[in-house]
Amino acid sequence: MSKKSKNKKHQKQSVNYSENTPTKSVSTTVDQPQNVLPKPKSSFIAHLKLISDWHVGSGAGRTGDIDSLVQRDKDGFPYIPAKTLTGIWRDACELVALGLDNGEENGAWQKWVDYLFGEQPALAKTAIETPPRPAALSVRAAYLAENLRQALQHKPELKDALTFAKPGISIEPEYGCAKKDYLRFEEMVRGGTLLKAKCELNLPKDEEQRRTAYALLIAGTQLIERLGGKRRRGSGKCQLVVEENIKPWIDWIASHPQPSEPPDLKEREELTNIEDFLFTQEKTWLQVKLRITTKSPVIVAKRTVGNVVETLDYIPGTHLLRLVRKRFSNFGVDINGAIARGDIVVTNATLEVDEQQGQPVPLSLFYEKLSGGFDKLDKGGKVYNRLVEGEPDGKQLKGYRNGYIGLTNSSHLPKYAKVNLTVETHNTIKDEFQRPTSDIGGVYSYEAIEPGTTLQAELKLSKSLADALSKKSKNKEDWYNCLNGDARLGQSKKDDYGGVSLQVIKPPQPIEKNIEIKDTQLTVWLLSNVLLRDERLRPTTSIEDLAKELGKLLDVKLKTKEQGEKLPLITRTHRVDSWQVCWGLPRPSLVGLAAGSCVVFQVIEGKVETSKLAQIEASGIGERKAEGYGQICFNHPILTEKTSEMQAEQNNKKSPSQTSSGHLISKNDDAFSYARIIEKAAGREAIRRAVLRSAADFDSRKDALGIEPKKPTMSQLGALRSVLGRLQTFTDHIYVMTWLTNLEQTPNRKDKWISDSLQKIRTLVSDQDEIWSQLNIKFADITLTRDGEQYLKEELWAEAVRTLVDACIRAHKRYLEQEVTTQEQGEELHGA
Repeated sequence: MSKKSKNKKHQKQSVNYSENTPTKSVSTTVDQPQNVLPKPKSSFIAHLKLISDWHVGSGAGRTGDIDSLVQRDKDGFPYIPAKTLTGIWRDACELVALGLDNGEENGAWQKWVDYLFGEQPALAKTAIETPPRPAALSVRAAYLAENLRQALQHKPELKDALTFAKPGISIEPEYGCAKKDYLRFEEMVRGGTLLKAKCELNLPKDEEQRRTAYALLIAGTQLIERLGGKRRRGSGKCQLVVEENIKPWIDWIASHPQPSEPPDLKEREELTNIEDFLFTQEKTWLQVKLRITTKSPVIVAKRTVGNVVETLDYIPGTHLLRLVRKRFSNFGVDINGAIARGDIVVTNATLEVDEQQGQPVPLSLFYEKLSGGFDKLDKGGKVYNRLVEGEPDGKQLKGYRNGYIGLTNSSHLPKYAKVNLTVETHNTIKDEFQRPTSDIGGVYSYEAIEPGTTLQAELKLSKSLADALSKKSKNKEDWYNCLNGDARLGQSKKDDYGGVSLQVIKPPQPIEKNIEIKDTQLTVWLLSNVLLRDERLRPTTSIEDLAKELGKLLDVKLKTKEQGEKLPLITRTHRVDSWQVCWGLPRPSLVGLAAGSCVVFQVIEGKVETSKLAQIEASGIGERKAEGYGQICFNHPILTEKTSEMQAEQNNKKSPSQTSSGHLISKNDDAFSYARIIEKAAGREAIRRAVLRSAADFDSRKDALGIEPKKPTMSQLGALRSVLGRLQTFTDHIYVMTWLTNLEQTPNRKDKWISDSLQKIRTLVSDQDEIWSQLNIKFADITLTRDGEQYLKEELWAEAVRTLVDACIRAHKRYLEQEVTTQEQGEELHGA
């Protein structure tokens, strides 16, 4: 979000609202009387209309073509990022608040700006004594309407017509002329664009406070006039509409010049009955499988390198537990106590592989560096399990470090996949310069999980807790459906990032584990990071401490050595830099054994019971198990078998074929006028390409206009081009027909033409379908509206005729000049 400081610029532009203050003309609904104040909305759609051409840059270009490209979403459509829209909206609300506070900083209305958009601790001049207030308003990116996107999706000609290249130069200040070698091209989106942004507003409980927050937000929309790049040079003129009838809200502000204070921040809830939170190891566990689909990029911060924030390739259970706790708390059940007792476990949401929750690839799997790997199994490559297999002779192996695998059996290798990541660049604007500066952050980039990624997680809970939730729920049988719906997760989740949808795949099922124990060997595979402490209560990544912890839970004694030789183990450590969201400050780092680590233990005392293994797999091991840490798997086939002898899994699924969309925009649709603009631009481009084909060679020009090498003369062709300049609509063809009649009645002019040529021209301008039959344009590929073909033929008829004739005449002139040049060169050669 743009950092907006309160400076003198705001004081000069302050706005005072009163009953006589003029506002923008907006349409009012007939059913809504203007003197009735509507109910504030907690969820609404903001409609953004770009009146002029606009540019929101991606910070990148295309070599040899465009110097600055517009930002596009995952489907290739231009859009307005939420950070851009939020920053402009906040700036407008600050101007309104500054005017209502009579230019006084930190006034009553300014506090409501902080309530809506959140406080900005980076701009604080003194020490912060209280946690910064989070934003009550969440604005999502503004996208084209869904029906328009569907109509454009499989029509590349129309998709390209959304934008155009605009040339620009740089002026030398000293001489006032263009600088040398400073020509550039910027991609612009055509004006008339209609976009929609989803917004959510956390309204206070008090009715007057609700109206204050909503009224300030609505008033701010009236001061949003331009956005994006080059907005001081005519680009980016826009209108933002949330309420069509804003007069009641402006009148309410005028009658309430001194609003009440915003509500205080909620105090943190404390855990209750801590003395009763005793962990019971023996539990009957149920599992609920969740599918999480990212609707926007999701950032789960891993580390910051320079000005780039890197992300994890999964959603930690820490983020999901908060959501589960919030939704189950509505049942009146002590969820805090259940978390402390270990009755709830939310695993990490990992990539879905073959419709199953992906498991982190074991670090014991290695592949042939030059010809192996999961992606080259069909070419004879192999994957080796180094826990039971040695390194093959003459082949160099390389280990897997990331990615996820699906289900495994003893005969086939699992499917393997990686999470696709995307990188978006943002900036922080300083009001004084209206551009990014390093003083307040400058330019920074976010790495994020790509939109449309499907992940899966498991919610594990004890049967006693499930029964309590069922009793408290209104719907006894499907209490778990409260988990369905949209949510926001991760970093920067109030704007461009963090939008996900949750879906319960199956009702709660008992967790059944069938673990095979071979001899006295126990193979351990960590499915998530494991947090352990040593005897001094310090964080540890020692395998010996892992053996002690497992031995205590299994009531056996484990070791990692036998007959003086180490048993196979391949482990890594992982560090998670924790974060305190409330204060926006770092918390202690979590260091533990990394997911994917593999260890083989030897049981030297006692006997391992399968029921205890199943209990550990269900509940986890170590600390913070409720957040998904400590997930573990025993004696998995992929770790106990030779993977080099396994075959690749056959993929029988056919990829869906993309077919052209038949969706067309109707006249009563909001996007109809913009669809016409796109159609017209695409039609002009199609005419240009078709005309170039028709004027490409002599034969095609002869077929189009009947032009011969010496007839008609260039003066007559110039006269034809001049009279065609009056051709604006089909009714104007009478001017050309009159000109042709006069020409035929003048012998010395008629002799300069071929009769066939005159007839072709007469047919071209008198028959409205002739030009389209010559150009042979496929209108199905460039139409968006139901009557688009008829509209384009009528609207662009005169332009198509003029363009064809002009192109043929120009090409004919170049042909004659070339003939003369060739003849002169021949004469010179002959004379020599």
